Amino acid sequence: MAVSTSDSNGTAVRMNFWLSFCMQVTFNTSGSIILLPWTFATLGYVLGPVLMVLFFAITLRAQYFLNQSALELPRGAVSTLRDLGIQVGGRRLGLLATAVQALNMLLVMPTELNVCASALQYVVNAQPGSAAHCNIICVLAMAVPAVLVTQVVRRFGGKTGRLACLSMVVICAKCSLIVYSILQHADMYPSDAAPVAGMGAAARAAGTYGWSNVLSALSNFLWILAPVFINTELAAVMEQPEQVHRQLFMSACCMSFLYLIVGLVGATTWGVSVPNPINLQLPHDWAGIAVNCLLIYGAGLDYLLSQIVCTGFVQELLDPGFDKSDFSASGCCRWLAYSMPANACALVLVCFVPELETLVGVVTATAATLGSWTIPALVGLHWGRRQELDLEKATTPCTQQATAEGAAADAEQRGADNGAVTHDVDAQVEPKIADEPHSRLVPVLEVRNRIELQQWFIALSGIVAMVALVANSAYAIATTDYSSQNFFCVVV
Repeated sequence: MAVSTSDSNGTAVRMNFWLSFCMQVTFNTSGSIILLPWTFATLGYVLGPVLMVLFFAITLRAQYFLNQSALELPRGAVSTLRDLGIQVGGRRLGLLATAVQALNMLLVMPTELNVCASALQYVVNAQPGSAAHCNIICVLAMAVPAVLVTQVVRRFGGKTGRLACLSMVVICAKCSLIVYSILQHADMYPSDAAPVAGMGAAARAAGTYGWSNVLSALSNFLWILAPVFINTELAAVMEQPEQVHRQLFMSACCMSFLYLIVGLVGATTWGVSVPNPINLQLPHDWAGIAVNCLLIYGAGLDYLLSQIVCTGFVQELLDPGFDKSDFSASGCCRWLAYSMPANACALVLVCFVPELETLVGVVTATAATLGSWTIPALVGLHWGRRQELDLEKATTPCTQQATAEGAAADAEQRGADNGAVTHDVDAQVEPKIADEPHSRLVPVLEVRNRIELQQWFIALSGIVAMVALVANSAYAIATTDYSSQNFFCVVV
């Protein structure tokens, strides 16, 4: 989900702690719950949760560096991840953060569209060979209404928070129904999952431990917790931004509880027979239909919100002066044109990367690895070294005097430019921006203390994960069978 910073009248909105908590949880869990049973069955119902906690710990530590950098800047200095990257590391880091954030939103669209279309097909339960059973029909049935809604809803209003609270209720209901359905039909499949990957004759015979499966399962841990894409924006609009660390930790604990309940019940009950995702294997009764209807709501809402964000990116790039309140024929045609690239990209990816686990792998490989680990670690490195440099300057007598005189002169000049000279230097000094001529995307490669060692480890881990997951996604796409005579109804 996306963050709203103003209501329908343009008035600034401040979020309380619990509202930001709900937004964080719903942003990460809408389409993630259904992946956990297969993930734990593949990695082992003991090893899987341990690895999940380890991945979450790395993500939270990386996000701590990012949040702390934002908190130590004057309030209002940053409101987006891009702003923070520019303030701390310069224009190159800000550009990388913007590109990764936009890419994530763009790739989330086909992933959520895939979830919606599959869930709709399950609910309809049409006879094979009929038009209603055709995959592309279900895809278009979800995509076209979202495009039409986007033509009217062009920005986020104050209702975003209420949608997050409703989505929180939907997520809890969905988890409960999945667990109920699995336990009610526990005898459908043998309980043959192993506690650790590599163990269990049934799992080895089924090919569960292939390298591609293991990498796909590991990539899910980056997909199901990726707070970097909204957390800076959330901190900027929180009533008490200093509580962002607590909010993120509690959100991660809540998500871990939901993931463990659904994942462990599915893996230990249905064993290696559990598919990815699990919602399509639930018996077609009231519980299974309810789960898939709730998935359509959650994933469909994420698709709609991501579409609005991507359309806004295109509009800002091509026509920054466009009036979003212009609903004339010309204005509607222009906005429709701005919305087409993201939707076309989503449809193409759904057609040629039809497996959900492969789509998730594409997102995590190209956006989540850099966004969740590498970029936060780089921001932390830049901020730590900037603080050291400022401290050195502040402790040098000559520098102290020159800094004070320079600040006073700058303040006086700004006051003169505004028609009123001020001598209140502290009130006039603007947040320091990284020196552009000397800014670097990656700081000088050296380790000065234990914290920098952690930051370099996380940054390099993100790059290694990106390379491994790109290779895995390429392998999955290359080995997909596209030879069906009815491609759009069977393969898509």
